[in-house]
Amino acid sequence: MQFIYLISMFSVNSSFYKFLIALQHRVHAEFDLKALTKNACFLFSEGLPISIVYYLSDAKKRIPVESDVRCIHIDEDVWITQPDLLLNRIAALAGQAQRVHARDTVAARIDKSMAMAFQQDHHLQVALPGKYRYGLFHEGELVSIAVFSGGRRMDNQPAEYRSYELLRFCHKQGIQVVGGFSKLLDAFQQEFNPGDIMTYADKDWSDGSSYRKTGFTIVGEIPPQLFWIETSTMKRYYDGAMPSDMMEKSPQDRERAGYVPICNSGSLKLVKVI
Repeated sequence: MQFIYLISMFSVNSSFYKFLIALQHRVHAEFDLKALTKNACFLFSEGLPISIVYYLSDAKKRIPVESDVRCIHIDEDVWITQPDLLLNRIAALAGQAQRVHARDTVAARIDKSMAMAFQQDHHLQVALPGKYRYGLFHEGELVSIAVFSGGRRMDNQPAEYRSYELLRFCHKQGIQVVGGFSKLLDAFQQEFNPGDIMTYADKDWSDGSSYRKTGFTIVGEIPPQLFWIETSTMKRYYDGAMPSDMMEKSPQDRERAGYVPICNSGSLKLVKVI
């Protein structure tokens, strides 16, 4: 059965085949394949610190796998709509990005337009403006950013206590700033003296380890989130932000109209108490 599944996914015109060829070229490695279902395939390569599960658009839900290395989960629509950004992020996790040391960068506040443009070019998720934005500059070039919310009062804390949310963090494609996350957090902490910083880590990509290294603690989990993919365009919609003519339709009617549901792996909620 696994062989039949692979044959159905492995047409030379399929998105999976094109992804596999591009991935092997980008990370300079060959992958072994294991079909999990007719619309999900596990990819692994000896010596790489990551493994991958690739889902066709009609996969609907995540499949747990056992892996000795970090396993990331990739949906077909992301590959089709953001191929270069996706491959560069995988390459960075595989240790194949250009390394820049944070000590060789300068931290500075950046404006909304710069932060939004950087996210649109270098982050897989929707760009968020936030309230406070910081960047790292290497030889005058912006190479990493962090975006924070405004401060929130907490009922169980003193009046001056403020909790902030880290909304977005990303490096420039093809670059990894070693120690950059800590440096951006330090710049923000020095200016605003937060009581704590809260953030969410996408479990499709992260196990939270990079956050824990900088003082964050996992305090909870967010259940898998439902999205809808319009199959004709591969455009992704949040369940509560569908086109107006789809909002009141039943799930069955949405599928008949060419949309397919898919759930991510959920998120980790992490807090760093300062």
